[in-house]
Amino acid sequence: MSTFRIPILGFSTKPDSSGDVFPEPASVKGTNGYFDQLVWVFNDSGAKDSLYGIFQVPQNYVGTAKIVVDWTSTATSGNTVLDCDYRAVGTGESLDQATAQEAITVTDAAPTSTDLLQEALMTATAGNFNAGDMVQFILSRDGASASDTLSAAITVVGVYFEFTDA
Repeated sequence: MSTFRIPILGFSTKPDSSGDVFPEPASVKGTNGYFDQLVWVFNDSGAKDSLYGIFQVPQNYVGTAKIVVDWTSTATSGNTVLDCDYRAVGTGESLDQATAQEAITVTDAAPTSTDLLQEALMTATAGNFNAGDMVQFILSRDGASASDTLSAAITVVGVYFEFTDA
């Protein structure tokens, strides 16, 4: 059995309409500007701000499903609260649903120094996924949560689906 991670942000990834979630070059908040990939910024708005997307569960999926968020911030104290609401949809099932299948969350501590890479893990119910399913998701920073005490934007550099095969 092996563990895999696939990136799940793609062409259909879009921010909510709040204006507090947006893509920008890493050099905008970075000091050096040498590596200038696109990142997603979640401002400290005090509200629940979201990013929407869809991905396909790999054909070799067996179990141990997780959503992994790689992020950083200029803040060095406090916590951020990340939520992921999702629904796995199989062939013959509707892509037009009104509710999530599961909502998972994690409270993650700020980096101890500016811009250190943080990894937030959210464990999903493995049985909700089948190989080939399309997974609609909403990734949020829940600034409305009393547990979100990080007083700065967070910069998301990657979001992944982690799983095991046979």
